Amino acid sequence: MIYPALMVLLSAAALCFGLGRLVATRLLGLGAALAALLAALLSGREAPLQPAYVLLELHQLSLHLTPQLATSERVLALVTLGGGSAALLALAGAVAPTVRGFGALFAWALLSLAAALFSLGTDPLSLAQPVAWALLAITGYGALRSSGTLKTETSAPLGLSVGLLASLLLAGGLLASSPQVVAEQLSLGPAALLGFVAALLLAGGPPLALARREAEDAPAALGALIYGVAAPAAALAWLLRSVPLLPELPSAWSNGLGLVGSLGFLACGAAALGSPQLRVLLSWVGAGQVALVVAALSVPGPLAALAGPGILVGMLLAGVAAAVAVARFEQTTGSDNYTTGTGGGHALTGALWAFGALALLGLPPLWGFWPRLWLLEALLAARPWMLAPLMAGFVLTSLALLAPLGRLWASQQEGSPALTTSWAALGAALFVGLPLLGLGVRPTLVWDHWLQHVTAAPDVFPLAMNNYTAGLLAGVFLLLAGITLIRARPERTVQLDPDEHLVTLSPAALGAALRPLAGLSDLRELLNRLWHWLTQLSEWLRLLMSLMEQRYYLLGVLGALITIMLLMAQ
Repeated sequence: MIYPALMVLLSAAALCFGLGRLVATRLLGLGAALAALLAALLSGREAPLQPAYVLLELHQLSLHLTPQLATSERVLALVTLGGGSAALLALAGAVAPTVRGFGALFAWALLSLAAALFSLGTDPLSLAQPVAWALLAITGYGALRSSGTLKTETSAPLGLSVGLLASLLLAGGLLASSPQVVAEQLSLGPAALLGFVAALLLAGGPPLALARREAEDAPAALGALIYGVAAPAAALAWLLRSVPLLPELPSAWSNGLGLVGSLGFLACGAAALGSPQLRVLLSWVGAGQVALVVAALSVPGPLAALAGPGILVGMLLAGVAAAVAVARFEQTTGSDNYTTGTGGGHALTGALWAFGALALLGLPPLWGFWPRLWLLEALLAARPWMLAPLMAGFVLTSLALLAPLGRLWASQQEGSPALTTSWAALGAALFVGLPLLGLGVRPTLVWDHWLQHVTAAPDVFPLAMNNYTAGLLAGVFLLLAGITLIRARPERTVQLDPDEHLVTLSPAALGAALRPLAGLSDLRELLNRLWHWLTQLSEWLRLLMSLMEQRYYLLGVLGALITIMLLMAQ
């Protein structure tokens, strides 16, 4: 049921706005997390079918609201609001107990989740969809402003601009294809291309990962909520629901989507490897997950139809766990740069980062393993050329996620501030960790309650018993290997010369070498270079035109007159 869930979110947001100066911000944050969790439970309930409520009709299109969520959308709504609740809990735990006046931060965050839920509950071909995207962009900008991330009034609201542009592109695509929208059958053309570009802009996927620049400066939990949960859920869910309405993709379209997805995932891995800041690293890894969903959309067949939604669910939950680890590390060191300074390590911080990394990489026994297995099987059958860039991107992403683990899990040094176990971090970890682990161990639960209702799903659950057993054994092996590495103690076997200068190979060195490849993930640098070249060209043209100004102009006129007179004299 979407209406009760929206009422809970909107009521909680109103209370946060009204009580911001009267009640401690941490209490308001806890209430916001509880409200998001209650809305998640309400959205997951079945509701009787009711007719849509039409608000506006325009050019054969209608802006209508659907009272209930479809079966394939209830799980996405449950995961979106559950991940948002975990992010709100972590954000509340990071606020001091006596701080007041920041209730608007949690109010805008709740409104962002409400906009995402509104998008999930709206028909993909309704004009209410671009309205929901515009509301998501506005509320996300409000949350960032309330947190103090956007410090100056003159700073360009990049996330707001990109979100509103995506909304306008989607509205233009729907209006341009209104006859097909009425028949609930889209055609391949400029309108479909506009919708795809709009979804990439809002989700922050390569090569249009422009809005994710704001997540690099925001608090880790807030950035994960807006750009890791709400925006990708709305944009990618719309994309997954709209592609089945298109006719069968020709080879040019499918190969184009495959190039965008595979090369985008590779470029995001290179960009993440060259980022010493954890928030930037996590932002690029999230953009790579969006590219994986796009790659799954380019592959025909029932296995790929299951892989896209499965990867989306995994990324919505895994990013929150890694963001909580980043917040704890930054709380101790004052910076999210893991290559500078000392200290900041803790067992819980390292465990949260390791868990988030394993989930983002899709390793067993977590849920992300099964949709990646289905994607691999679909690629082997239909698009084997995509395996090389995807595997290379997986290696680069693995190196980027494993590089900070030693710093985050290192024992605290003497004299450093003590970092105790946080109840908020534990609660957020349980919110996102238990579903990932439970669904990974029992993937049939997802099939029974969700995936079998997805469009183009196979008739039976595509998981053989030998693959299931092998996945669980691999998960047990990874768990035992991790425990062994944790309990192992380093031992020096070679006596080093004190005058010898040690050389350490940093992952950032490889990332710097791959910087041209990382430029494919974000066209902003390319656009800046084009602007620089255009300014240089304009400067050269100005110098050329200056020859015709003032005395040079008169000299040119006299020369022309003399030439004409000589020609006439002949």
